[in-house]
Amino acid sequence: MAKIVEEVPSNDKVRKPTPKKTFNLDNFKKKSGTQDIPSKPLTWIPIDVGLKQATGMPGVPKGYVTLFRGYSNTGKSTAVMRAIVNAQRMGDLPIIIDTENNIDIGNQRLTLMGFDWNKPYILVNNKFLLENFGKKQDKNRNEASIEDLAKAMYYFLDQQAAGELPIDIFFGIDSIGTLNCIKTINASEKDETQNNMWNAGAYEKAFMYLLNNTIPSSRKINKPHTNTVVATQKIWIDNMNKGVVKHKGGETWNLGARLIFHMGGIITHGTKAATADSKKRTVSYGVETKISVAKNHIDGPLGGISMQGTIISTPLGFVYPDDIEAFKKKNILYFRNLFEDDSINAEDLTLSTKNIDANGKISFEDEVIQRVEVEEKPEE
Repeated sequence: MAKIVEEVPSNDKVRKPTPKKTFNLDNFKKKSGTQDIPSKPLTWIPIDVGLKQATGMPGVPKGYVTLFRGYSNTGKSTAVMRAIVNAQRMGDLPIIIDTENNIDIGNQRLTLMGFDWNKPYILVNNKFLLENFGKKQDKNRNEASIEDLAKAMYYFLDQQAAGELPIDIFFGIDSIGTLNCIKTINASEKDETQNNMWNAGAYEKAFMYLLNNTIPSSRKINKPHTNTVVATQKIWIDNMNKGVVKHKGGETWNLGARLIFHMGGIITHGTKAATADSKKRTVSYGVETKISVAKNHIDGPLGGISMQGTIISTPLGFVYPDDIEAFKKKNILYFRNLFEDDSINAEDLTLSTKNIDANGKISFEDEVIQRVEVEEKPEE
């Protein structure tokens, strides 16, 4: 006999399929905090026409870290000073950080370049760093440190964020590599063994985030102010490592900077004395130096460009060699003051370059050799 199967009554309510959730990437980015935040239009702080002619770069970009590197007396400080002057003219607040103690209020070189001491600026030196940051950590410390420099920069940026400095900030630093870290200072005071890597490590720890995030992020449109850093740094050659260029104080700033100008040579200084000759005497008014773009990670039409040329660094700024005659005529008052002779005209001066000896003095060896060759040349 067949088994009777009872039918199970069906449910009157039919289950509807779950609708697929529409994916919206913009909503996801908003929830996850990964929205696309564009940067402000790129703005350049000009330096000099001569720099643009020699390298293709009009100056230094706002919102970036720019480094001028090279041996001593190759024009690095001239570059930073010109950037300071033009940043002030553009309405930025120049914070001049002088770790070499070469700049006082009313500095004549900055004044010659056009800096206005009656307009806003802040001057920071080693005494300021020590008293406001170093001694607060250790009252017995007698030397400003790498860490103090970083704390000072963060202090001004924090004041800006708090609304106490509602203005774009331009940090002009001359120079990186002149300060020691706290560990080195303490070891020196106790006459203990020191390690050069301590300073390099201190720069990395104190500045890596500032160089790679704090300054670059100020370019974003959601940031009310755009902040810029321009610094100088001396170099040395690692002959034990195939002559690689090394930076005094370590490689943190070399890695963090997005634009690097190399001034002078690598094996040698690569400079000559720029001289003005009158009928009475010869005066050196600057240095002719090689200059090249060693690194260019700028975003924009000028990004990636790497050019090299020659430029003359003077107390008035940079001059391209081809423009030297126009420079002489335009600045004849400067040359009159230099020679202490108000009767001098542009036609009375001959501008040229001369080799520099190992002691940094003008060498007349080539002129003597040329003169002897002329004198000894037999008559035809």
